[in-house]
Amino acid sequence: MVFGFGGDKKKSPKEKIVVAAPGFRTTPGVVALVTGSNGFCGARLVEILLDRGAKTVVCFDITAPNAKLKERFDTCLEKNPKGNLIYCTGRKDGDITSKEAVEKAFTTVKQLDIVYHVAALVGPFHSDEMYYKVNVEGTRNILDACLKFNVKNLVNSSSPSTRFDGEDVEGKREDELVFPEVYTALYAETKAEAERMVSSACSPELNTINVAPHQVYGPYDELFMPNLLSTMGNNRLRIFGKGDKLISVCYVDNYCHGLLCGADEIVSNGTKSKALGKFYIITDEEPQVLWDMINSAGMEMGFTDLHTKWALPLWLLYFVAYPCGIYTFVTKKKTKLTPFTVRMLTIHRYFDPTLSKQDLQYEPLYKFKDGWKLTTGWFKEHWLPEYNNDKNNNTGASKKQD
Repeated sequence: MVFGFGGDKKKSPKEKIVVAAPGFRTTPGVVALVTGSNGFCGARLVEILLDRGAKTVVCFDITAPNAKLKERFDTCLEKNPKGNLIYCTGRKDGDITSKEAVEKAFTTVKQLDIVYHVAALVGPFHSDEMYYKVNVEGTRNILDACLKFNVKNLVNSSSPSTRFDGEDVEGKREDELVFPEVYTALYAETKAEAERMVSSACSPELNTINVAPHQVYGPYDELFMPNLLSTMGNNRLRIFGKGDKLISVCYVDNYCHGLLCGADEIVSNGTKSKALGKFYIITDEEPQVLWDMINSAGMEMGFTDLHTKWALPLWLLYFVAYPCGIYTFVTKKKTKLTPFTVRMLTIHRYFDPTLSKQDLQYEPLYKFKDGWKLTTGWFKEHWLPEYNNDKNNNTGASKKQD
């Protein structure tokens, strides 16, 4: 079925039937809600939905879109003049922890066809309470609203960290990964709880699927790339350990395409879909050497090659990280270096893409080399001038104080 375009219309025998590619089938004419619509992945998903012919996208986020993001969305609307955006944003109208705000967003249109639940509290610097409120209670609010307002389809953005036990992951499929008994980070624990809720909610009344990227990158990223690049530019970054670990990564457009492939599968096949309630990981497919990848981006910015500097041995990293962990436990103040962050940067984390290809018919739109080139090019053009300007201003301020 193609939303809004009479999917059951019979074709004449002579009329050529063109079958859209996976990820492009059910979006034309769709009325969708995207949670986390101002975030890195959510904003790009909104753009791609409009690019692929969505009729209406309800944008739900606790922050209002800034001028640059609205400009991006407006550009998409110019290409899709029949498309429409509805903003349910800000602390009053876009708070996922508020049942009232969620229900109000669901009723801004006559009927939603699908919800893409992308909103989540990420990173290591939030309180325990907020992880539960956003990632668990927020997901519960979305599920309750889907059932209350007869929304038939939900695509949940999950995370491979829900299966991490701190050990190497080397080429495993999703069905070979299990939820650990003990989690090493609250983000992963709360995302796992949310995913279990989404899978359990799958029923004849609600088709659900969990689609997860691993280490998303791309233009407009405000977390992964900027943190690493600024640390490297300030000469404070060193390779952890031998720097030879492999990692699966995912260009942001590939991830959004994977979400739409998941939607196509559950919408087209309904209760007969073999993907219902299941968990799929979306990547660029070929794993990359993490530290080579980071180093190449920094060198593109003109920063010093990490391989020319001494690497940090694991014993030293953990010698510093464990006291940091104790400090956090005692004071509740977060530090950047923890045993968890050391572990995540010094183990293999790559996956076998067979199931997403088989069940969702997912194929990456961009190979890693192309996605990485686009990303580093964007950061060189847009991020680097601001970084250099801030650095020069700080240097000038320091000299004046001296």
